[in-house]
Amino acid sequence: MFLLLLTSLNVLGQISGKVVNAQHQPISLANIWVMDGSDGATTDSLGMFTISSALAKDTLVINASGYHLLKEEAEKTSTVVLQAYEIPQPALLVLPEKSFHHTIGNAHFENMYFTPGNVPYMYGRFFENNDEIKTVQYIDKVIIYTKSAVAAATIKVRFLRMNEYGCPSDDLLLEPIIVDIKRGTKKNLVQVLKHNIKVPKNGVFVAVEWLITENNQFKPNNFLKNDELFQDYRYQPDVMNNKVEKTSSFRYMYGEWFPNDQFQSRNPNAPKEIVDPAIGLILSN
Repeated sequence: MFLLLLTSLNVLGQISGKVVNAQHQPISLANIWVMDGSDGATTDSLGMFTISSALAKDTLVINASGYHLLKEEAEKTSTVVLQAYEIPQPALLVLPEKSFHHTIGNAHFENMYFTPGNVPYMYGRFFENNDEIKTVQYIDKVIIYTKSAVAAATIKVRFLRMNEYGCPSDDLLLEPIIVDIKRGTKKNLVQVLKHNIKVPKNGVFVAVEWLITENNQFKPNNFLKNDELFQDYRYQPDVMNNKVEKTSSFRYMYGEWFPNDQFQSRNPNAPKEIVDPAIGLILSN
């Protein structure tokens, strides 16, 4: 009887914790994934989070803008300390009286969407630094096409370097950019010129990161874990996809980045559609 009670508590218990920096200041809007992809959470203004379905021995992945990623057993996450990494800053941007602008990415309205379900996915698109943009190296605006079923959703936008393997890596900004998304199908223009983001030599990944927050809750969603039924929410907004000839995008899940073409249908009878997130950039000199 005692053993059965312990097993029941392990299955049905929840994991709560706090995420702080090296000075023990809370880190808000940090995302936490259960390694098996079953659930996740976003920290509040006090750095607190709760994951209802996490088990004590589950591995949690904690990721916050400007901090080294941390993987830890759930039972050891009552207080999580993240270590910041140094982000080199380019020379301050001095705007000329007349500046040039150039749009890349061909983001547009299309009836294809990506939704994160109940976990805080990241979905990033790569933009190459090539001759086309050699005279417009600063990111002025980010274009994101979305469809939201809630009135006032929020997402996080991150700018990431490429690592030696061609995957997204460290942030270009320490502070995350939070974007308000209105209900309906929208073209969102995110002003970022003030952040002085210069496209790195090897190019830049621009990623949307979903937030598991109350304002983004859409509708209940049931899922199984260890034969136990849990109820969570689906979260908004959906991000539109665009058909492309060759993908240049990655998805973040299970604590790793994966090329987007790994998720294309393997069914020989399915449409052979390759997609990228509908993200574009307006660049400036």
